[in-house]
Amino acid sequence: MREVFNYRRALREPKKIRQITDYYYLPFTIELIPAVNFLLFLGITFFIGWMIRRVYPYTFSNTWFIFLMGIPLLLTWFVTKIKPEGKNIYVYMYDYVKYLVAIKIPRRKFCNGEEVVWMNDRKITFKQCVWVVEKKNGKTETSNKNDQKQYALNENGRRVGILSDKE
Repeated sequence: MREVFNYRRALREPKKIRQITDYYYLPFTIELIPAVNFLLFLGITFFIGWMIRRVYPYTFSNTWFIFLMGIPLLLTWFVTKIKPEGKNIYVYMYDYVKYLVAIKIPRRKFCNGEEVVWMNDRKITFKQCVWVVEKKNGKTETSNKNDQKQYALNENGRRVGILSDKE
């Protein structure tokens, strides 16, 4: 009997901070991504609070610590809980901006994963359907009369399918 080991759960374990210096260890672990989020939000909150205090000097005089710690903690908790389309919020925002810049703003149109360049054309012209002729047997039957695939060579030597269903 063959045993299969699944390491997915172990490899998806988030990175954690436990040791600060060579001699100092935390009594608990802190996940790396929320810690980076908290420091980022702490910097943004401090800058916004500093700008507000330059205009209104007595703002947050009694609540500076709550403003400086509470808002980054709330935003960090909020960012870890939101998972749009099952993705990390930063990956989702990156993908969305990439979509806006590459597809939405230039108004590109796609069909079956390929860009359709003629969608914005005002006039669309179609070529006349022609019969494909084999060199030996003459005309071939159209492909919608039976299930057998029939190919023939055109004058350029490329294999093409039946282009018309005329009798």
